[in-house]
Amino acid sequence: MNPKFSIVDQETLALLVYTPWWEEGILHGMTLSPFSMVGDYPSPQASEFCRATGASLLVAPKQTHGALFFDARDGESLKDPHNGRGSLARCGEYDGVLVPMSQNLPRETVAYAIATADCVPVVMRGDAGWGLAHAGWRGLANGIIQNVARGLGEVEEVAIFACAGGSAYEVGSEVIDAIGETAAFVATGDSFLLDTAETARRQLLPYVAAEAIETSGICTIRDPRFHSYRRDGAQSGRSLTFVSPPSIYL
Repeated sequence: MNPKFSIVDQETLALLVYTPWWEEGILHGMTLSPFSMVGDYPSPQASEFCRATGASLLVAPKQTHGALFFDARDGESLKDPHNGRGSLARCGEYDGVLVPMSQNLPRETVAYAIATADCVPVVMRGDAGWGLAHAGWRGLANGIIQNVARGLGEVEEVAIFACAGGSAYEVGSEVIDAIGETAAFVATGDSFLLDTAETARRQLLPYVAAEAIETSGICTIRDPRFHSYRRDGAQSGRSLTFVSPPSIYL
């Protein structure tokens, strides 16, 4: 594991965090097993997550492996009166979320999240806010990471959390062809081992300095602390990767 990442306990949740942000006081991270985010509203998992993190609301998209992102920086996702405290708010069908740099919400702490089980969870930080991207191989091919980076504007730092690693994620030639020149892979006979984190890093290079991108070095397929669809099949759970911007009380 990259020493810039660490595992911390947050009440009843274990989280993989990017240590410099955590030490700065940014509430964020990727949940480890046994926590799993499945189902929809009403969501006991969302309630559990909110109790453990202190968040008042969990905002997450319905993911489609597409290329669209939701811009939550205007607060529109929080205006549904049915979103009670400690619940899950869906913001539509997207694979990325743009998040405000801070929250002007007295006594409220909103967490914005994406769910993964081998797909790449990317968290970007910039002058104009935070960006979250969920990218399986289809997302890597469809350009969701680049779209979130462009939507965010100037990207200053990126943390790429645990995902399918380059020694375990076997794919066919059609996947490599679909991703194109940014695909990081090793050929193994008739198949290929795709390094999804390195592919994501390559896709980010036009938008942020290479030294500002950190990858966890953790493969979800090989590490049983994380959910993996490739390893466990349909019964696999889902990890949440989230950020809860600091509140500025008005």
